[in-house]
Amino acid sequence: MNKVFSVLILSVNVFGQYKDSLLTTKPAKLPIWTIAVPGASYFYQKKYFEGTIFATMEIGLTYLGVKYDDKLKSNSTTPYYNYPKSFGIMAFKVEKLANFKTHLENVQYRNPEFKYHDISTKDLYLSPFKKENVFTPITGVMVLIAGATLTANYFVGEKNNSPSLLDIEKMAFADRYIPRNQALVCYLPIGFSYGWGAGVVEEYQFRNWLLPLLDNNYGQRKGLIYSSLAFGAVHAPNFLFQKNPDYGLMAVQVAGTSLAGMFYARDVQRRNYNIGPVVAAHAWFDAILMVGSFLINPENNFLGVNFKVNL
Repeated sequence: MNKVFSVLILSVNVFGQYKDSLLTTKPAKLPIWTIAVPGASYFYQKKYFEGTIFATMEIGLTYLGVKYDDKLKSNSTTPYYNYPKSFGIMAFKVEKLANFKTHLENVQYRNPEFKYHDISTKDLYLSPFKKENVFTPITGVMVLIAGATLTANYFVGEKNNSPSLLDIEKMAFADRYIPRNQALVCYLPIGFSYGWGAGVVEEYQFRNWLLPLLDNNYGQRKGLIYSSLAFGAVHAPNFLFQKNPDYGLMAVQVAGTSLAGMFYARDVQRRNYNIGPVVAAHAWFDAILMVGSFLINPENNFLGVNFKVNL
């Protein structure tokens, strides 16, 4: 997915020409090479502490993911098995939002009528926890859908006589099995972090960057459709890089995420491009699925973690 976003950044000229601005101060612009180098988006801005933190996470977590890839794959059944590498990639994406932000600022400099949410980094990170974003119809709907999905997952487990959480003795973690309670202390925050990262990164990239650019050039209807199809398409690699890809499941996820993208995009358009509520809706939807799947039906948990039951 990182390659996809790198291509998007490199091809921003396809969105057309922008009007001259009357503003006298041109916004700073990060060089294109900074999107490919860990920590560079902050290092270039002389934010050395932030750059060091992100570079360490990006490189360190990716290294652990590569080191334990075979073991993690053998102990999981889903595309999300390599959580160290996933977190390394997530840290990379979060850092590179600075590149998206500077691009948006420059677009608006050239075209003062261009609309997007000029949200601060702090407010973006805290969006899933702010009551004005949480207590909204879109977040409520997504939480209900997540709950319904978990309920269906529970009855599937009951029908198949799947083991409950209390039946589990040990759960796979990296290159070994560890006691259930210790594993949950690790996996539940991991599941929540997946949700937070997806909400923050994907909503900024697709609903605060791609959607406004497409709306500005093609109108809101086409912008909604095109950005949502792109949102669905970038989820396909989750399955394509598996040893034995399940193309049917991939098609279902691409279609589902495209529909969700339309739902999110329409909400953003109606709110004059305020992305706070969709960040919260997306984050809580994913977090509830990730965390709840361990509690409802461990055999079908969304991280695909393997386990051993009590004998």
